[in-house]
Amino acid sequence: MEKQETGKAAMKEAIALLRKQLLLGNSCMDWLREMKEALIHNSGAEITGTVQALEPALGDYARLEEEQAAFLREQRSPRMSAFVASQPDSVERDVAFRLVDKVNILGRTLRESIALNKQLMSRSKEYIDFHVNLMSGVNAGTIYSAPGGPGRDGGRERKMFDSSV
Repeated sequence: MEKQETGKAAMKEAIALLRKQLLLGNSCMDWLREMKEALIHNSGAEITGTVQALEPALGDYARLEEEQAAFLREQRSPRMSAFVASQPDSVERDVAFRLVDKVNILGRTLRESIALNKQLMSRSKEYIDFHVNLMSGVNAGTIYSAPGGPGRDGGRERKMFDSSV
């Protein structure tokens, strides 16, 4: 009887962890969508705001994953799906299986969204670098030339951050 009650308590804890993970993951997805829109529209202030809002949410999500890993170590199970599968048939087990599926789908979507946002940030940086070089008059040239020789600093007459300009 005591083992059965312990199993029910563990299942309730697993369901609570999965629900928290689902809620935090959805919150992160909302912020990632906003960041994607800000990156697409090249809106610097919005990017800064969404990054500042997303950072704590991702931190909370990472802490929750650590909590889940500790729970799985305590239950001696490699994955949450394996833990749920090892439990006796019940309504809680069915709920947990559905939550595991939703969390797995959400995790995949989060990884894809983060990868897309990284790519958008990289392209934004390249766009900015191109325009800074264009405005500063940098010519394409080799940077591997003799010190002071032609081709050094892209052939510019003046340095980009020269205070005498």
